[in-house]
Amino acid sequence: MAGSILLCARREDKVIPPSALNEAIAERVDRIESMEGRKLRSKEKLSIKDDALAELLPRALARSKQIMGYINPASNLLVIDTANASEAELFINCLRDSVGTLSVVPPQVKSKPTDVFSQWLMHRKLPDHFALGDQCDLVDPEDGASVTCRKQDLDTQEIRHHLEAGKMCTKLGLRWYGDLRLAVDKDLILRQLKIESSDDDAEDEDNPIARMDAAFVNMTLEFSRFLPALFSALGGETLAIDDE
Repeated sequence: MAGSILLCARREDKVIPPSALNEAIAERVDRIESMEGRKLRSKEKLSIKDDALAELLPRALARSKQIMGYINPASNLLVIDTANASEAELFINCLRDSVGTLSVVPPQVKSKPTDVFSQWLMHRKLPDHFALGDQCDLVDPEDGASVTCRKQDLDTQEIRHHLEAGKMCTKLGLRWYGDLRLAVDKDLILRQLKIESSDDDAEDEDNPIARMDAAFVNMTLEFSRFLPALFSALGGETLAIDDE
């Protein structure tokens, strides 16, 4: 759809409450110690824990999580809907299991994002179609002191004072073309995305599949324009040589 392939990875975990596991272990330990008239060694208790876990696991509640993403073959782009590194790795591993060998590397840009973000905040000069949002994170690379700004005007002397004191911007809220609002961090992870110009058609209110299709097309088209603009604003992409 729109030149992209929507994907979903699902992970299912069995949840055993620690209290239930501890109770099962205690019951087994008490029974064996009573029968044999001796205290069990730590190694024996570990073996009992494994046995209790194996017994409880089939009856444990299942907890599942879905991770969405998409591939755009034309732009050689994989987008994963998570800011969690372990979830992103899970998604990629599931994809590799499905399609075989898959080389994936994070986006690499020529300019250091923290330097560029800090310059944008200091001088209020952003590339065309970019504007400051209402949030940023500032961190002192020397002592780790940090300032977190949310729902705040970033074009203030207060922000510039922090930068002049040596802090660097590690996450910055941005607006693009006035429609896309998001935050970008030093690792180029995008968070809190909102496309303000998108509207759900009233006729699709009762059709979740149609709503998802419309949202997916809207998002992929927006990203197809925004991501190249973001990479260009950060000096352009470097050539990836990782053949993982």
